[in-house]
Amino acid sequence: MKKLITAMAMAGAMATSPAFADLDQDSAIVTMDVALFAAITGLDDFVLNTNDTSGEAGAIYSGSDSYRLESNGQVRVSLTGDDLTNGENSVDTQYALDSNGVTFDTTADSVHNAEHTVSAVATLGDISSQKAGAYSSEITLTVSAL
Repeated sequence: MKKLITAMAMAGAMATSPAFADLDQDSAIVTMDVALFAAITGLDDFVLNTNDTSGEAGAIYSGSDSYRLESNGQVRVSLTGDDLTNGENSVDTQYALDSNGVTFDTTADSVHNAEHTVSAVATLGDISSQKAGAYSSEITLTVSAL
């Protein structure tokens, strides 16, 4: 009997306890916008060398460097650079990105993280067309949104 009274008291206590029910509810969507961003790393100075006799007419000098391009969307990379110069003297110089022109676009609607190559080729004119000595030029790689 004592067990029955205890069980009835517990049942009565549960029936009188307040019920917790959801009285209201709301929802929200959380958003954010990530800006298009890109970075070039690892681009260093590089030297053009020749397999010809240095200084002879028509000697071809070439060299390259690799760099990493990382982007979170489609971008265009452009290279600009002038002929190599030594004071008033200059040597005809051609540049290329990945051996294929001076611009390239990454794949549409995707991220990008890869090594690329920038190269230069300088060709001497006649022996007396350029003064002996050190020649240099600065190149610039520009990443822009498409």
